[in-house]
Amino acid sequence: MKKYGFRQSNSDHTLFLKHNSDRVTCLILYVDDMIITGNDENEINKLTKGLFTEFEMKSLGNLKYFLRIEVMRSQQGIFICQKKYILDLLAEIGMIDCKPSETPMTMNQKLFIEDGAKSADKERYQRIVGQLMYLLHTRPDIAYVVGVVSQIMHDPQEAHMNAVLSIIRYLKRTLGHEVLFRSNGHLKIQVYTDADWARDKGNRRSTSRYFSVVGGNLVTLMSKTQKVVTLSSAEAELRTKGLTEALCIKKLMFEVGFSQKKAPSYPDFRKSCST
Repeated sequence: MKKYGFRQSNSDHTLFLKHNSDRVTCLILYVDDMIITGNDENEINKLTKGLFTEFEMKSLGNLKYFLRIEVMRSQQGIFICQKKYILDLLAEIGMIDCKPSETPMTMNQKLFIEDGAKSADKERYQRIVGQLMYLLHTRPDIAYVVGVVSQIMHDPQEAHMNAVLSIIRYLKRTLGHEVLFRSNGHLKIQVYTDADWARDKGNRRSTSRYFSVVGGNLVTLMSKTQKVVTLSSAEAELRTKGLTEALCIKKLMFEVGFSQKKAPSYPDFRKSCST
């Protein structure tokens, strides 16, 4: 890539960029798969021919399917989903004909390890939860519940397995759910942060979470149990992770060529939800 005048991004080492006046060409790499994009058609064609000379590879045309993520275009914008991935998951675990569920988890359900409760198949539990984690790229609606069931990977019980299967049944009902990326006329960065306090009954730890929005489109989301026990709700309301994410996105956008005139904003998560 350096031979063809590209430089490696400092924000993401799998991303290579080349600027030519007001035009930019991007190549992002994952093992032996790559995406080439940008607004410089001549440079894209030059890079493609150069790669064909250096390596045995083929062009699949416009992006339609990448790392089990389906990409579709319309006048509204770009849709991404993992419908085929969900169907394959249903078939693999023998739930293709299961009864769909309206919600991924019972409201206010608390999962924790109970003394004397019957254990579940640990290997099967871990495999299914791992597959659900990969779905979070396009299914933010299950991010919270997957985060809950993933905290009990070391010693799953029947109640935990039932919770996982409930998520699977919900996925069958919502196969058509997609994430839409559309042009909203701006590239404003917003980060929403939130945390509960001592929710986990097993270790009394809090869960921090954030999601980031760029130009009105969801970009990243995270939910993670804090490493220490917080003594107050104020200690649980840490915003460091959200701030770090905002700065990383800002740096990446600057490298691509989209500078931010204003600092990223941090709206109140609960106030936004209530409105």
